[in-house]
Amino acid sequence: MIIALYVLANFGERYSTARVLTQIAGGILAGLSLLIGLLGSLLHLLAYSAGTENASTFRLAELTLLPFAVAGALGLLYLWPAVQRAVARVIPVQPGSPVIYVTVVLGLLLVAQQIGSQVTSQLPLTYGELLAQDIPFLILAFVGVGIFIRRTPGEAIQRLGLFPPAQRRWWLVALVGIGVFLAVAFGIESVASVVAPEQQKKVTDVSNVLFSHFNNPGAIIFLGLLAAVVEETLFRGAMQPRLGILVTSILFAALHTQYAVSFATLEVFVLGLGLGWLRKQSGSTLPGMLTHAGYDIAVGLIPYVFK
Repeated sequence: MIIALYVLANFGERYSTARVLTQIAGGILAGLSLLIGLLGSLLHLLAYSAGTENASTFRLAELTLLPFAVAGALGLLYLWPAVQRAVARVIPVQPGSPVIYVTVVLGLLLVAQQIGSQVTSQLPLTYGELLAQDIPFLILAFVGVGIFIRRTPGEAIQRLGLFPPAQRRWWLVALVGIGVFLAVAFGIESVASVVAPEQQKKVTDVSNVLFSHFNNPGAIIFLGLLAAVVEETLFRGAMQPRLGILVTSILFAALHTQYAVSFATLEVFVLGLGLGWLRKQSGSTLPGMLTHAGYDIAVGLIPYVFK
């Protein structure tokens, strides 16, 4: 459905009917989020006031529902041209773009989901589930930039930055970045172990179970390469040139919902900033893929080697 919506939005960049339909679809999605968030929050408030719901359940429900209400309201507000122009003065978005509008609405909902999520136990991820989860994101990156609609395959590849950097030194910077990322991650996790040890343990336990099937060097390398190619193409390739480094890094962190709002989310956000800087300075998405893959593989192999 999301891919179909982006197909419509890309036609909307050229045709007024498709543009209006995209705005209606995005507005309906934002409106439903606002309505469900407000009504759900109200129902839980009434139940709590009547004494049929305890305080912890009420707080959890409000934390889950209210962010969706806010996201829906902001999504509807972004339909106002004056708001679009104001946002464009802060981040490099194009006012009136249906592709940007869809991205804004979906991005707000993604952040709302992250805010309301909790660190909970999950079933181990299989190879099939991983591919079924990641391949659509890769397709979405190409569809989002308008392949076969506004751009030829070659133009889409250029738009996504899937070409070697002009200066070879960026490959060396990417390799050095792996070590820098490991140091940053170690620092954040060390702080988390002191400030929020229980939460950090939950995040670690959930991650260990979630990726428990990827417990050998070949699987770890596969996992790292797949994540790097898919996530860098989507976030640094497709999104960053239109949303900027900061917003793209927020969405990148929000995608990792298994971490909820935790120090692990902060870690992903900070690494996203580094990958965004590398994409912007090198002019290519490929060095970031190298850093991303190298970091993920190193994180997976270090415990495996020293266990």
